Amino acid sequence: MSVVSVKVPRWVKEKMREYGNMVNWPEEIRRGIIAKLEELERRRAVEDAIEILKEVRPAAEGTAVRLVREDRDSH
Repeated sequence: MSVVSVKVPRWVKEKMREYGNMVNWPEEIRRGIIAKLEELERRRAVEDAIEILKEVRPAAEGTAVRLVREDRDSH
């Protein structure tokens, strides 16, 4: 694992120390960072998908109905 240092206001550190026996602060901070990274990755994936979809031409009117009927009739 790598080490990351974070500066917080003194009052935050004092509160963290106060609750240190109840909270594993390094684990909480790790989870928070990982959750934020996952959120950013999902956002990027959506943005990438939107860019790809901008290049796709819309289907002709009635295409969905035709494809569903073809599928139903093939069984």
